[in-house]
Order: sequence, then structure tokens, then C-alpha cells
Amino acid sequence: MYRYYRTTPLEQWIEQTWIKSGIVTPSHLNVDEVAMRLDVWVHYMKDTSRALEYMGMRSILIDKRQDRDAQWEDFLHELCHVLRHAGNQTTMPRLFCEGQEAEANRFVLYAAIPFFMLRHLKLPERMDEAAACVSLHFGVTYELARKRLEQVQRRTFAAILWEEALKRESDNLSSRESASPRTKKAAL
Repeated sequence: MYRYYRTTPLEQWIEQTWIKSGIVTPSHLNVDEVAMRLDVWVHYMKDTSRALEYMGMRSILIDKRQDRDAQWEDFLHELCHVLRHAGNQTTMPRLFCEGQEAEANRFVLYAAIPFFMLRHLKLPERMDEAAACVSLHFGVTYELARKRLEQVQRRTFAAILWEEALKRESDNLSSRESASPRTKKAAL
């Protein structure tokens, strides 16, 4: 099934970033390891998570009141802002801010469960069992694992449908071209 899946440009960028930084197995996917490899300073506090960059120093502040899985998801969301975004969201236009937030939310899915790691897993056929397996393997919440698997499934099925539609169109075109002139006249 994975042979039909096509990664997005954001997924490709994350894959390149992870590989370049030596983040190549699920065991590398945690706050401390990723922060160290990407030279990001992390501090835990009793406040909502946020990203800061000042004079070239990239920092992520994580809410220590959350559990480890929620902290990991917050870290990845804020990491997207540090690595890919510029500007102060409190002063930027609302739609621009919403675009950055949407990309950061997609980043969490792709960075927490990178396709280049996921494709090597043999998953159970049932979605609930597959999500539990991915959750355990990648150290993410069941909800995040299920959301990512559903996304992969939707995009895989869309690619299969697209391929089938192109094949039918090609077959129809071939059969029309190979029809005799008499059959072509009758068809008109």
C-alpha cells in the first residue's frame, strides 16, 4: 500500500532535516535528542509552550505541567516555528499567523511519525491496532498516531484512485484510436 503514497514538500523537508541531523530511528524522536541535534535550547516552565529566537539563539519553552507525550507534540509545533517561520505572531496579519499555525500542526504529524521511518513498519490491518502499534513505536499519543495513519490512508487511496482514473482515460483513448473509420463514424 505504501508504494502509492507520495510525500508532500513539507514531509520531504522534514525527512532531509532529520537525516542530515542524524535523526534516523524512532528512538531519536524525543525532545532532548532533537533539541541537541538541531541546536535548540529547551526550558520547562509553568506556562503555555512557545518558541523564541533572539540573536541567533533558538529557544523553545515547554509547559512542564503537561505529560511527556503532550510536551513532545508542543515541542514539535514550536520547533516548526523556530525552523521555518519568521516574525512575531502578535504583530502579523491574522491570516499569515493562521497559515503558520496550520503548517506547524502538519509539521507535528510529519515530524513525530516520519514516513521514511513509518514505511518500514509492518502494521496490523485494523486501524485501532495499527494506531496502538505506531503510538508505542514512535512514542506519541494514540490520537496522533491514528490521525497520521488516517492521513496516510486517505492520501494513498487518493493516489490509487487517480492512477486508476488515468489508466481508464488512457484505455478509452487507446480504444477510440484503434477503432476502424467505419466504427468511428457510427460512434459519432
